[in-house]
Amino acid sequence: MVEGIGIDVVNISRMENLSEGVIRRLFHPEEVAYALTLETKRKSEYLGGRFAAKEALGKALGTGMAGMRPSDIQIDTTETGKPFMILHGSAKTLVGGRMVLLSISHDPPVASAIVLLQGESDAAY
Repeated sequence: MVEGIGIDVVNISRMENLSEGVIRRLFHPEEVAYALTLETKRKSEYLGGRFAAKEALGKALGTGMAGMRPSDIQIDTTETGKPFMILHGSAKTLVGGRMVLLSISHDPPVASAIVLLQGESDAAY
């Protein structure tokens, strides 16, 4: 059963001038390590998509980012490029046992993400 849906759009240019300290505060250490290997344009797209995904999760939960740190939400991809979330700390607690489905798109000047929270099927339906 769908328990929540969230979407977010980020202007990629907002990511261009982030200091390394801000990047480390907003992103999981593995995301940071990868981002720092990218050239500026690709790094901004990468960070924009991941930031949109984190915001979309907050919207799907209905709480915004209250009660969780953005760096506790790690975005990774499968070998085929499909994004997925690995949750840590308070983000993992807030999501509980629900499944998180994620899609990210980069189409400069924006990056967007949509998150669907899926819980256990309701036996009454």
